[in-house]
Amino acid sequence: MKTRERFHYMDNLRAVALILGVIYHASLAYSPFMANLWFTADQNNNAIFDILGHWLHLFRMPVFFIIAGFFAYLLIENKGLKSFLKHRTKRVLLPFIVFFPLLAGLFLHALKWGSQFPETLPPIFTLFEQVKDLPPSTMHLWFLWNLFGFSVLLSFLMFFRRVMLSVLKTLTNKWFLLFILPLLITPALYSQFAPFPAPDKFIPQFWSYGFYGILFLVGAGIFINQTVIKQLIPFTRYLLATAIISYIIFWQLMPPALTIEQVIKFSQDGAIKVRGVKHLMHVLAQSISVVYWSLLALIFASRYLDHANKFTRYITDSSYWVYLVHVPVLLYIQMPLLSLDISVFLKFIIGVTITLIVSFASYHILVRFSFIGKLLNGINHNRTPKTV
Repeated sequence: MKTRERFHYMDNLRAVALILGVIYHASLAYSPFMANLWFTADQNNNAIFDILGHWLHLFRMPVFFIIAGFFAYLLIENKGLKSFLKHRTKRVLLPFIVFFPLLAGLFLHALKWGSQFPETLPPIFTLFEQVKDLPPSTMHLWFLWNLFGFSVLLSFLMFFRRVMLSVLKTLTNKWFLLFILPLLITPALYSQFAPFPAPDKFIPQFWSYGFYGILFLVGAGIFINQTVIKQLIPFTRYLLATAIISYIIFWQLMPPALTIEQVIKFSQDGAIKVRGVKHLMHVLAQSISVVYWSLLALIFASRYLDHANKFTRYITDSSYWVYLVHVPVLLYIQMPLLSLDISVFLKFIIGVTITLIVSFASYHILVRFSFIGKLLNGINHNRTPKTV
């Protein structure tokens, strides 16, 4: 099967989702819902950051896994299963192993160093004081950990190629995407508190396989059935209207923010038990939002982002590094901001702006032309262009 050298709309969508990730993580500090959950939670907050944060949370990581599934099948088609697994080991598992201890150290140092600034520490620090044996977390690197697991599973399933092709084509039938896919991911999401948490444990979280894993397969199916995005374009208005309505319903059914006592109990029990009709309705609205906002992202990317230039290619190349470092960088910035009596909107802008500057500058200075860049992207960039 002949494939294009680059799928620019997928590359560019991944870059956009990355920037949205910085915005999302910055918003958590000023979100009332996250007041007892986030490390840099400010005493002052605003509901606008709840609206923004929950909206981004619904589709940003689902889109990442759809893109990952798309490129996974491209690699399998072009290189074969053995080369695919070798590639995923080098580009996903190895960076996870190398960067996890480094980023964990930065993470802890940022919190310890930053704790000297505010008069009153964020409530989550109470958890650190009272619960000594917190289960280890993969932090924001949970994406890599889950992605490698999904890649191994896909490789196994490809031994049943004919059946898998049939499954992937079914998953990407336009009517299936519109009406069945939200129902398919609902059981996994029903098992979790809404909004769904990050599957950040080292032990595989099976609900993640029933949610993100299915979206990963959808991405693989879209590679096989690339015309499905064009087939969905006539439904754009319907998708947008339904996505907005489902999000409004999701927002209206949102439970109260967790108390610090509930957070401590959650850390000890490992789950918050939520059941009943209201939870089911909440999860259904969440599932519809997840699927429809994700499909809209693919449609808009295919229409408006299917091009390449030096700037977008640079953002794409740097995206892996920025993903790795942006959370600890943001913590270093937001902890001192806790002590300043200024608008939370100004704090948000400062956090996002400086995080992006530091992340991209460190990529250009430390990573792009080094062995780290080669490790992350498999590309050797030269500081000076070659002359003929």
